[in-house]
Amino acid sequence: MNWSELGHGTAHGCVTSPPYLNNFDYADATRLELYFWGDVTSWSQMCAEVRSDMLTATTQQSSVGAASDARTLLQTYGTVGTEISEIADRLQKERGNRSRGKEYDRVVPDYFVAIARIMENLSTVLASGAPAVLLVGDSAPYGVYVDTPGLIAKLAKCQGFTLEEDVILRHRGQRWASNATRHNVQLAERLVLLRRD
Repeated sequence: MNWSELGHGTAHGCVTSPPYLNNFDYADATRLELYFWGDVTSWSQMCAEVRSDMLTATTQQSSVGAASDARTLLQTYGTVGTEISEIADRLQKERGNRSRGKEYDRVVPDYFVAIARIMENLSTVLASGAPAVLLVGDSAPYGVYVDTPGLIAKLAKCQGFTLEEDVILRHRGQRWASNATRHNVQLAERLVLLRRD
């Protein structure tokens, strides 16, 4: 359903799990179904018709232009925008320390600007006092901690939400513990309860 199909203030709640900021290609994850149902017949068609409209969560979607535009837009979100830009700066520095580093520094600004837009749309369709429940995990590309649930809550506050709860549901990332090149930052999947003011 499109946001424009919902009336202003008509929704009484939202339960969602936005894409995690973990360099997972969510479009690629739907490829089998898209091919099976005949929605797409090629990789390029999938990228043009599906991936292009998806929130950027992987380096395969990132671009210099989109990241630059997102960096500019982050300035409109005050201190949380500055916090996200500083994370991107640290990631850019870490990428520079690697011969073939991934562009996490491009993904982060674009991801959070898209999340902010989603929260803005959600704010317009939710009735006053309506809850929004998000299930989302944090991340640590190159060992740089990104408190994704916390940052989403701060962006939501800019859009008229109040954070009521932020609860750890489970710790995650343990399956890669034996990878010598992996960071050792403790990650979690969290339930974030917001309420529309």
